[in-house]
Amino acid sequence: MARARGAADLSATLELAHWVPVSAAEGPHERFAVWVQGCTLNCPGCCNPELFERGRGRELALAELLEHIHAAMRVHAIEGVTVLGGEPLEQLGGLTALCKGAQEAGLGVIVFTGFTLAEARSRPGFAQLWAHVDTLVAGPFSARELEPTPALGGRRFIGSRNQDLHHRSDRYADPGLWTGPREAELRIDRAGRVSVHGSPELARSLVRELGRDPGLLGPQRSRE
Repeated sequence: MARARGAADLSATLELAHWVPVSAAEGPHERFAVWVQGCTLNCPGCCNPELFERGRGRELALAELLEHIHAAMRVHAIEGVTVLGGEPLEQLGGLTALCKGAQEAGLGVIVFTGFTLAEARSRPGFAQLWAHVDTLVAGPFSARELEPTPALGGRRFIGSRNQDLHHRSDRYADPGLWTGPREAELRIDRAGRVSVHGSPELARSLVRELGRDPGLLGPQRSRE
């Protein structure tokens, strides 16, 4: 079947590590959050080193991923989609199709990348992606430049001071959306697997507390 001119490429694929249908810890408002698998930047101190290696995730067609996103819109009234990793810009084709599909559904789009904006612009295909992103959080995580706590003027959702917000649209440009208390969230799926995501410091604290009572963790534990 021919694809409508300008429509997202539903045959595009992404290698994914995780996704959650609704989160308030990965950007302003309630969002569908997806973590891609694979990153060659290998930032020291990264909170997701298990996402560095390609081939350890699940290859998913955009059509199926959009079904999950549309379901989250119906069930949770999500406002947008956040893409993290791993390194999303190392899967530019699938990432662009995902962001375009989310935008076509009326959702806001935030992408986190370890590349600076200048480095991102130099990557072939970035211009096509940029047209479908509202905010790019850009720059490598630096364990030596941790973002201050909110009490000291630090931003929410951001790992280190060197990381910059680049707003292509006004949707998330209000600085107030990036201030306030940090959050971590715990989820238990139907198989009893537990995942924790959000603020790395809070997530580690939560995992430590859970670890004091292993029975709370179920048969498996994963970390996002």
